[in-house]
Amino acid sequence: MFKLDSPLMNFLNKVADIMILNFLFLVFSIPVFTIGASFSAAYYMGFKMVKNEETYIIKGFWKAFKENFKQATAIWLILLVVFGILVADYRIMAYSGIEFAQWIRIAMTTVTVVVLMGVVFMFPLQARFINPVKNTIKNAFLMALSHLPTAFLLVAVYVLPLVVLYFIPQSLPVIILLAFGLVIYLKSFLLLRVFKKYEDALVADQSQETADEAGDAERDSGIFAESDRIERENRMVKVFRNGKFVEVPESSLKNNTNEQE
Repeated sequence: MFKLDSPLMNFLNKVADIMILNFLFLVFSIPVFTIGASFSAAYYMGFKMVKNEETYIIKGFWKAFKENFKQATAIWLILLVVFGILVADYRIMAYSGIEFAQWIRIAMTTVTVVVLMGVVFMFPLQARFINPVKNTIKNAFLMALSHLPTAFLLVAVYVLPLVVLYFIPQSLPVIILLAFGLVIYLKSFLLLRVFKKYEDALVADQSQETADEAGDAERDSGIFAESDRIERENRMVKVFRNGKFVEVPESSLKNNTNEQE
C-alpha cells in the first residue's frame, strides 16, 4: 500500500502537486495585475500534470510565468476593463431607479455569458499556443462558440468551489488549500481534449504542405524554381516546441533538419 508506485502514493503525490500549484497561483496573483500570467503558468503546469510530464512544479511554473508575463498581463488588463464595464452596467440597472426593458436585461445576461465562455479559454490558449494577443482573444471566443457544451462545463467548474462553500462553510480551509489548483487541474483534462483536435490538424496540415512542396520541387525545375524557393524561405509554418505551437520560418526548420542528419 505504501510503496512509492502504489495507487495510494500516486494519489497523495498528485494531491500534493495540486496544493503546490494552488499555493504558487495564489502567491503570484497577490499583485493583482499578475493574475493573467499566474493563470497562464498554472495552466502550463496543469497540462503537464494531466499528461504526467511534470518534473519540478516550482521551476516549471516560474519559467512559464516569465514567458507568458507580457501577453498574459495584456489580456488580463483588457479583461479588467471589460468586467469593469459590465459591473458598472449591472449597478446602473440595479440602483439607478430606471425600469429597463426585459430585452436589455436578457441582452446583458447573454453578453456576460459569452464573455465568460471566451475567458475560460483565453489563458489556457496563452499557455498552450504562441499567438499575438488579438489572435488569442479571437481564437478563445471562436473555440468557445465551437465547443458550447465544453465551454459551459468549464464555467461550471469555476462555480463548483463556491457551491461547496455555500453548503459546507466548514470546507473553507480545504478550499483555500486546493480550490484553484484543483479547478485548473480538472479543466486541463477538458481543454487538452479540445486542443488535441486543433493540434492534430496543424500537424497534418504541416505534413501535407511538406509533401506537396516536395512534389512541386520535383515537377518544377524551370524559370519559376528560384521564385518558389524564395517564397518557401519566407513562409511561416507552425511547429510544436517546448510545449507550444509556434510559427517559425520554414527555411530554418529545414536547416535544422539537415544539421541533425
